[in-house]
Amino acid sequence: MKRIFPAVVAMAAALCWAAGAQSPPRAAATAAPEETQPQVINLSRDLVRLGIATHNLPADSPSTDARPLFEAALNYAQSHPIRRVTVDRGAYYFLTPQDATAYLRLTSLTDLTVDLDDSTVYFAGAFLQGFAIVNCQRVTLTRLRADFISPPFTHVQLTAVDPLARRLSYTVLPHWSDPVAFNGLAQSAAPTGPLTLWAMAFRNGDIVPGTSRMGVTQPILEGALSLVKNNVPWVQGPTLSTLQAGDTVVVFVRGGQATISVEGGDAITVSDTTIYGSSTQAILFNSTSHAVAERVRVMPRREGLIATNAGGIIFVNCGADDHVRNSFVSRSLDDALAMYETDVATVAQQIGQRQLTVDRVAFGRFPNGTKVNFVDPASGIELSGATILSQQPPDSVPPVFGGAVTVTFDTDLPRLGPKFGMARADPASRGAGSSIEENVVSDVLFGRGVYATGNMGLTVGHNEIGHTSDAGIGISQNSNILTFVVSPTPPAHDLVIRSNVVRGSLGPMASGAGSEIAVGAIMVATTNATNDFPASSPNTNILIERNIVLGSGRTGIWVNEVAGGAIRDNVIRGSGQHPELPLNGVDPQTRTGLLQDFTQALVVHNSRNLEVRDNVTNSNPVGDDEGKDPPRDRRD
Repeated sequence: MKRIFPAVVAMAAALCWAAGAQSPPRAAATAAPEETQPQVINLSRDLVRLGIATHNLPADSPSTDARPLFEAALNYAQSHPIRRVTVDRGAYYFLTPQDATAYLRLTSLTDLTVDLDDSTVYFAGAFLQGFAIVNCQRVTLTRLRADFISPPFTHVQLTAVDPLARRLSYTVLPHWSDPVAFNGLAQSAAPTGPLTLWAMAFRNGDIVPGTSRMGVTQPILEGALSLVKNNVPWVQGPTLSTLQAGDTVVVFVRGGQATISVEGGDAITVSDTTIYGSSTQAILFNSTSHAVAERVRVMPRREGLIATNAGGIIFVNCGADDHVRNSFVSRSLDDALAMYETDVATVAQQIGQRQLTVDRVAFGRFPNGTKVNFVDPASGIELSGATILSQQPPDSVPPVFGGAVTVTFDTDLPRLGPKFGMARADPASRGAGSSIEENVVSDVLFGRGVYATGNMGLTVGHNEIGHTSDAGIGISQNSNILTFVVSPTPPAHDLVIRSNVVRGSLGPMASGAGSEIAVGAIMVATTNATNDFPASSPNTNILIERNIVLGSGRTGIWVNEVAGGAIRDNVIRGSGQHPELPLNGVDPQTRTGLLQDFTQALVVHNSRNLEVRDNVTNSNPVGDDEGKDPPRDRRD
């Protein structure tokens, strides 16, 4: 994994800009001093002059809480014609949160750029949102590095393994905290739900082959990690016996909220930003349109082995025209890049030809006038629906998590049973015109390189994707609301997967999230309410063309349940490289079929009107450099 993709050297070099190399010239060189520009606030110079605070914000002062001064400056900007908020380059420390869920909120701001001049921001803890951008318009957050005073992970050295007791003995490594510090984390530290404790084993900097994340019981006793006893293959005696004294074990706490969170709004940009960790996602965009993540790096801090404890750059419930481009993600513990749609509710009962009682999915909202479709949980097929006329409780009332709503529609509904999904029907509310393009993904330890589902009109193109435990590019609908760890999703329509290079996906680490999403380096599939692949074709008009798949651990391209589209002009070389990897979470019949599929470069099941032509397959293994990851960008 340590060698470089020849094809991505130039791109990775472009992503690994030196600190300040792309910074604009200092204003003093060509323009009037910033003090004479009323549209700019420099927190390091202007707070006292403008009467915003009694002192300016010094750089590189660990005892100074930057949060109140940032908050005061943003409040000032909201009531004055300020277009840019900046600081002198340095390090800034957010020692206290603004409220129970975020260190700093940017709420209902318009036409504002927050430019931190390549500074590093340290948040005291990792379980709240760092920056929360809420219901803003045309706001840009740019040129910063985000890290934590107390990160949500630590590293220890393995001294002994007891496979029968499932116990890992350890000693603390220099400059890292003892994981006993994670004992007794207050529930208030994670308002969104419980915190869970995990461990992963590394040897010479890379994950131990055949392993995955392992649950750790709480509390931790000093010097020993007791693993949660379950049936997953990598916590059984044979796999645990492959661990060795001297291996490094990363212990991490998963839960809480994203380091940067964007909620609602329009035309939000996060650019030229490096994020060194998160207890969940690095950046989470939720229900926003015309948003861009550009030249973002998600990567381990210096000497660290993991970046985020969950995903990298994630868009959920996309509006129209959202984009991730020219970004780099390495060592995430869930999907590196994702754009996906969820159902907004599930049917509880049909109480009339035009009326339903539904349960919200999380805090899902569906204002009157929203056109929705319905998803059959058995087949995954999306049925044409109707437009919401009214609802009780009304949409003006803040939603209750998972709360019941009685909804009235403008036309007769099809017959709908309990657990049918209710999804938005307008392409503009399902990612129309969005893209994931020109990115580099390296070493996804637990998850997919690119994940998408439920979208209408998404393009995934010109990305370089390295080792992943699950699919390199996975279009994976799941309508199982009972056991799946994320919200149920509708199928995908009008997707383009073009000109990507996927190298070494599906291994050598095990697929920890269930083998249904780890069958092909590029895959399209639906799993239903019983966690099976249905004999239906809910995903429509999927184009997979001109991709290069090298050294896949299993099938190169695996497609199931697609109606319309094409698989053409792809090159697949050296598939089936990891037949030893365990299958997890599939029934015996599915297992038998998948093992046969893994011997094939290209597999298509349960699909119709799908053009398959001019694909080049070669079973010869790839060269030493061809199957390796892109470079793992390191901290400056």
